[in-house]
Amino acid sequence: MDLHELFSTAVADLPDVPDQVPAAHRIHQRRTAMARSGAIAAACALVVGVGTLTFASPWSHHPAVKTVSAAGTPTPSVPRGATDFNPDKRSAAPALSGVTLTGTPYSTSYAGHVTVIEVWGSWCAPCREDAPDLAETYTRFEFKGVDFVGIDTRDNNGAALAYDAQYGIKFPSLQDPDEALVLDFKEIIPATSVPSTVIVDSNGKVAATIRSAVTSADLDAEIDYALTTASR
Repeated sequence: MDLHELFSTAVADLPDVPDQVPAAHRIHQRRTAMARSGAIAAACALVVGVGTLTFASPWSHHPAVKTVSAAGTPTPSVPRGATDFNPDKRSAAPALSGVTLTGTPYSTSYAGHVTVIEVWGSWCAPCREDAPDLAETYTRFEFKGVDFVGIDTRDNNGAALAYDAQYGIKFPSLQDPDEALVLDFKEIIPATSVPSTVIVDSNGKVAATIRSAVTSADLDAEIDYALTTASR
């Protein structure tokens, strides 16, 4: 049924108004009911014609997006906020060193392997959403020439340790309470973009960034890309 037929049917179903009601009042009542029917018809047409609703997370600088069909079933997604860096035009990743959550000095060497840098905080709701995916991805790639390191920014160390224990995260994270480490990456990701992921290729060049929460499928695709394309 098209919109014209839907509107005509809605109008045909309008109730009769008793003759005892003054004519002017009857006209007002009928116009009100017709307007209501038209609004319902238009709303139905919008849902049928568009069929999708988009939701955005307010927590991140570049929010993750999920598309839901009219029936409420999530549709397949692609990496959100992912930026690909052509191997011939990649820039060098900043040096990264500091103290881990457990108090151990740590320095990242990019040479000879892919490095995944995850910017997070235990206070960050989207970080909690993708923490299980990060933990799972790490266990699958830790013996495949891929290093993982986190930057725990604007956080309390005790809360961060509890977060790692809760989600089974085994890779080290560096303490960054004053954002000093994150600001070293300001040319690559905004300091306000938490969570964010930076993937560095085996020559120390930035292969991709994801400025939002990320699924294991999305992260797999970006890591595989970095493993197969190195800068020269």
